[in-house]
Amino acid sequence: MSLASKLKEQRDAIVAEVESTLAAEEVTAEALDAASAKQDEISALDERIATAEKVEARTAAIAEARKESGVPTFGNGVVTREAMTYDRDGKNSFVRDLIGAQLRNDSSSWERLNRHSREVAIETRDVSRTDSTSAGDLVPPLYLINDYAEFARAARVTADLVTGMAMPAGTDSINVPQITTGTLAAFQSADNAATTTRDLVTNTVVAPVRTISGYENVSIQLVEQSPLAGGLDKLVFGDLMSDYALQLNTAVLGTGDGTSGTLKGLVTLGADTTNGIPTTWTETTPSAVNGAIAIAKAISKVVTNRYKAAEAIIMSPSTWYWFASQVDGSNRPLVVPTAGGSNAFNANGIITNAGASAGLVGTIQGVPVYVDATMTKTYGAGTNQSPILVGKFSDSYLFESGVKTRVLPDVLSSNLTVRFQVYGYSALAHRFNKSVSTISGTGAIAPTGY
Repeated sequence: MSLASKLKEQRDAIVAEVESTLAAEEVTAEALDAASAKQDEISALDERIATAEKVEARTAAIAEARKESGVPTFGNGVVTREAMTYDRDGKNSFVRDLIGAQLRNDSSSWERLNRHSREVAIETRDVSRTDSTSAGDLVPPLYLINDYAEFARAARVTADLVTGMAMPAGTDSINVPQITTGTLAAFQSADNAATTTRDLVTNTVVAPVRTISGYENVSIQLVEQSPLAGGLDKLVFGDLMSDYALQLNTAVLGTGDGTSGTLKGLVTLGADTTNGIPTTWTETTPSAVNGAIAIAKAISKVVTNRYKAAEAIIMSPSTWYWFASQVDGSNRPLVVPTAGGSNAFNANGIITNAGASAGLVGTIQGVPVYVDATMTKTYGAGTNQSPILVGKFSDSYLFESGVKTRVLPDVLSSNLTVRFQVYGYSALAHRFNKSVSTISGTGAIAPTGY
């Protein structure tokens, strides 16, 4: 009888004993404790049975392989411990047989060498880490679940350049009065002569309150069985909130017109040909020199229309690093690094944060430059432009409610599913139409290779 069979008989006897105990009319507390202890014995026996069955299966496989290879076995064919042809304590010499076979073509030497080859082929049979078919099940994978790689998203840059405000409660739009025509004062031509007057003309900037939301359905099994525990909550909600911030920043910077649930983005504001101050950069083969000229024109438009200094320039990272790679007619870089705080000589722009992926990276014409990866690259007539914004961005007010989180266990309760949800409210009010200039045109085509 095999070891596995003996262990099974022993386990079956204990199981029968436990069943007999629990079948009694009155089961005492001591009997229950004894039955519980027996259950531990049964579990231990199950593990030993599983191990014994694997060993027996492996032994049978070796015996079958020996049979197919013509290697004899002892007794009833069950492999126990057969001495190898060239065993350490055996009478045969591998070297002596090599000499006998090669120099004298001795048949006995050849027979022992051939037998040794078959033994080595069996005894050194390879296993791999392939699951289910080899020994891979003995090498479990290790997951660094606490160090998971989060989904890569662009940073929130532009939304932090405008003026942040708390979202008021109890409203679906925020209205900002705007003076479109101001009063007038003038020199009096003479004593008692008529003075000058002009009536105020006002308008209202309407900023509708918009909703941003997102959710993820998660099985209850994942929530309860994941070793991340509270970390799973952080993973799901953290990812949802990251995308919430991305969507909001994209809307603030972007091309929305303020209708159909969108915000009126800064690109749209700065490109308004009726009330705004757009700048056109026309060039078949874009050059950094003409790009710098377009930026200077946009700065001038902000200053001469808003009568305030331009606060920042916003462009995509690819546009900025394209600028940083360009040279003038004398092969001098137009945007150069600054070291130790010293000002670079003869430079149109300065790099102050080399290799930055977001935020402040340097200056052009002395105006801070911010890179924002959410800047569109599909703008304009050819849907291939990446605009550049120049403006006094604090003139725009961004109202935010903050991100709210919910866990809804009843939405898909029939499927044992819970819903993780985030949502919030925002509104974007542009107090001045001529605070931002959008630089667009054929010269603003998104640079390739950057």
